[in-house]
Amino acid sequence: MKILAGVPSGTLASKVSINFCRRMIAAAALTVCVFVAPVIATASRVPLHEVRLPRIDSRVVENLQRWADDEKDSWSEEV
Repeated sequence: MKILAGVPSGTLASKVSINFCRRMIAAAALTVCVFVAPVIATASRVPLHEVRLPRIDSRVVENLQRWADDEKDSWSEEV
């Protein structure tokens, strides 16, 4: 059996256990994210069939239409 000089036998075991602990913590965190995120997403109080639309300001729409008409007229004059 070969024994490397200068490497304590406990060092390898501690590295393996630290890596194992890190992997277990990462797996647990991933599992929590996978299973908890959908639960939080489905806990919303708003029904899924309800669609909320913002109020439309008629002044803004009229201003946009005026701006578009003015631009269309300037394009036709340039050509």
